[in-house]
Amino acid sequence: LNYGKIDPHEPFLQAAKQTWQWLKDQGQVTGFRWFYALRSLLAIHFRIVLSHFTGHDFDALIVLKNLGKKMGHQLTDKQYEDLVWLWYEPLARLVTIEHDIHQTLTTLKNRGIKLAILSNTFVSASVLNKQLRELGLFDFFDFIYYSYMFNKRKPHPEMFLSAAKQLDLNPDQILFVGDRVDNDINGSIQVGMYPVLKKTPININKKIPPGITAISNLSELPQVIEKINTENK
Repeated sequence: LNYGKIDPHEPFLQAAKQTWQWLKDQGQVTGFRWFYALRSLLAIHFRIVLSHFTGHDFDALIVLKNLGKKMGHQLTDKQYEDLVWLWYEPLARLVTIEHDIHQTLTTLKNRGIKLAILSNTFVSASVLNKQLRELGLFDFFDFIYYSYMFNKRKPHPEMFLSAAKQLDLNPDQILFVGDRVDNDINGSIQVGMYPVLKKTPININKKIPPGITAISNLSELPQVIEKINTENK
């Protein structure tokens, strides 16, 4: 999923406005909108800062539930899932995908290749999986692993090894595609996976390990895999 270059300020304000209105429509105590927005921002920001120190991500859904209890909200689990989606929805509208991604994933699946997602995120699975379903991508994947579900985050080797175990594959049987040199490429190299770098502006001025395969589009993956298989025969 490509969010492009965004200013997080505007999506946050949109999300705060629509979640505040939604809570009000549900008959929940909301107070002033600016106070609700500020309190929500501080709760998430505190957990983001904490995660940088601990190396563990958090579940935004749990944070919102705890905050809701402090605010006196009485919502069902389903309503909280709806609420966390409304917080994410302004960002979801900005997402783009490669125009031929469905064809690429179909080609890979038809070759019997297992596909998985391994992502550092604090956004709840209920939200991200919903977006993947809306984009027609969810069913392509055999396994989806979000870092907040685990006690580590990329580039920690345990996260990569746990994913390999879930796929019932050895690390050296896995081609890992990532767009960050620090988290994806270095982490996958460390456990013996075959790394492929998806070119993005975020890696400008980053030191890329020698010999790393780099692609501009995921549609290049079938050819990359063919080349690797040919070289390893």
